[in-house]
Amino acid sequence: MAPRPAAATVLVGLLVIALAGCASPQGATFTSVRAHAQEAVADVVAALPDGAEFTPTGDPTSTACDSGTAGPSGPEGTAFATFHGSAVLPDTADTGAVLTELPTTLGEEWAVEPVGIDTDVATVRVNRAGTGVSVDVTEQAGDGPKTLDILAVSPCGRIE
Repeated sequence: MAPRPAAATVLVGLLVIALAGCASPQGATFTSVRAHAQEAVADVVAALPDGAEFTPTGDPTSTACDSGTAGPSGPEGTAFATFHGSAVLPDTADTGAVLTELPTTLGEEWAVEPVGIDTDVATVRVNRAGTGVSVDVTEQAGDGPKTLDILAVSPCGRIE
């Protein structure tokens, strides 16, 4: 898959997650939901094969839950956090197997969610219990090194 269709897949995935991610903040602050998104990515990266190297794509970003970007209006004064990056896997890794085994490797506090869109590449969406953070992990097709795109989206958090 070329970089442009991969970017479109990521954006569609982000919008789908965003629609689900703007539930009631239940008192959580944006600072805490942002930290949960970063921790979720750290857990996913730690579950990858030894030698995987993660590179974040900038800092975590925020989107107001009551914005047009977030779809249905969320509670006013809330925002959700996204954290994005890529992980280069060792040459010996089987990308499909890594994604298939990821939920088991992460453990019981993680659940598999439906991705919601059809893709031509391997992908898995996991959700961390207790935090509501969803993480999409998608194979990046191409001639370069074996790479996974990782995108975490938090639920809405109260802006302080």
